[in-house]
Amino acid sequence: MTHEMKKVIIRQQGNADVLEVVRSQIPSLNRLEVLVDVEAAGINYVDVYMRNGAVQYASLPFVPGFEGFGTVRELGPDVTTLKVGTRIAWINALGSYAQQIALPIEQAIIIPDCFGIDEGLLFQGVTAQYLINEYCEIKPGSVVLVHAAAGGVGQLLVQWLKHLGAVVIATASNEEKLHTVRALGADHLVNYSTDSFLDAVNQITNGRGVDVAFDAVGAATFSDTVKALAARGTAIAYGQASGVAPDIQVYPLILKGARIAGGSLFTYIADPAEMQERAAEWIDGIQEGWLTASKTTRFSIEEVADAHRQIESRNTQGKLALIM
Repeated sequence: MTHEMKKVIIRQQGNADVLEVVRSQIPSLNRLEVLVDVEAAGINYVDVYMRNGAVQYASLPFVPGFEGFGTVRELGPDVTTLKVGTRIAWINALGSYAQQIALPIEQAIIIPDCFGIDEGLLFQGVTAQYLINEYCEIKPGSVVLVHAAAGGVGQLLVQWLKHLGAVVIATASNEEKLHTVRALGADHLVNYSTDSFLDAVNQITNGRGVDVAFDAVGAATFSDTVKALAARGTAIAYGQASGVAPDIQVYPLILKGARIAGGSLFTYIADPAEMQERAAEWIDGIQEGWLTASKTTRFSIEEVADAHRQIESRNTQGKLALIM
């Protein structure tokens, strides 16, 4: 058994060029950890924010990545709930851009043996789960606006909302992405690069607006997202792909009893038991067939800088991952 592995390290914050692939010793285990052979590590916007300094979470140097899946290779001395060979995923363990990771057992989510890379990376699926469940009840006929609908979370939101009977207005930045969203069942499509999604919402809803809006784009969309709300509607900001959204005036919200909420996955998975429940709902949806995981664009660990440039370009669809 080799005692070395490859991992990605960040020694200073900056553009994608600061991502460095190095060789290091395989990590040793604490008593309640397992050593995992990482099959794939998910690439998410939070990784970009940590790399460029927008989010200060870890001291330099650090190994990025919170998400991955793989196979248990070795058990810590006090581990009794997992076995060598068990396939597991995780979504809250910094250091996932590595060929092996020492994972606390409380972060391990057992996944079906039939799950491949598309299903086994759970970060976006659990994000969709909390967004659907935490802010307001989605009922049959609820009108919902989903921005970046061809992205990893967006594709899952569209499917989940249609499963619940909602009317989905989906936006994306080009026609290719809208074709993807159409195939998932979205009712109305808007190219927000060429058309005003606010005008489209008003036309589709006869001026009523939407009951719920999910916005991961941020600066380029959020002001009009709030204007698109119906009376008693809710806008959820859960990302800032185009930059931080501007401040919102409160008085227009007061007039129509509308609400703004912020969303962060880590708030809803800080309790490992809650994380397991949320992940189980995603896994059930896949196994029952009403959810289909988005396709994963794959990069080798040596291509990590290119992968970050791709996600920052906002030209990608679905999930991005490093294959170990």
